Amino acid sequence: MKRAHGTSFLVVVLLAILLFHLGRTVFPFVEEPPAFAVNRPGYMTVFLGEGFPEIGYRHFINGSRVSDVIQMAFTDDAGNLPVYKGIDSCLRSGEALRIVSTDAKVYELERFFVPAGQRMSLGIALHPDTMKVSDWQALPGIGPRLAARIVQDRQKNGDFGEIMAVQRVSGIGPATVKRLRKFF
Repeated sequence: MKRAHGTSFLVVVLLAILLFHLGRTVFPFVEEPPAFAVNRPGYMTVFLGEGFPEIGYRHFINGSRVSDVIQMAFTDDAGNLPVYKGIDSCLRSGEALRIVSTDAKVYELERFFVPAGQRMSLGIALHPDTMKVSDWQALPGIGPRLAARIVQDRQKNGDFGEIMAVQRVSGIGPATVKRLRKFF
């Protein structure tokens, strides 16, 4: 009986070593393991896309404006501040920015929400008034026809304001809203 326990222990140790070494080869091009975004109170998550020095998700203090993000990303060593040409409003968690043109340090951006699937996997709350048909389809139990009905209802009858109001759409009842609430 003692021999069986010793063998089991040896097998577990060998498996642990094997898994450790295999895990290190999953990301062979990266010196450090990948970071996973964590929502922090008082911060929002914004994706910086094409044209930014470092593409990826970044955390900014809630209430940050587009011009704040441009200045943080592009202020040069001499302290010269770039100019943002466009509506300088506050960003929302889950938004993305992509530079469409620069002309003598004047930046023009495209501003949009990242797909709902990405926002859900990062723990970023969705809002029913910012979602496209494909975003609704990313939710469990929402198919293409129901997603289209939701977007059509919003276009015809105005914004929902909150997830509870989506019940006005045929095919969505309290049970569906309860199931989806964790994403909003």
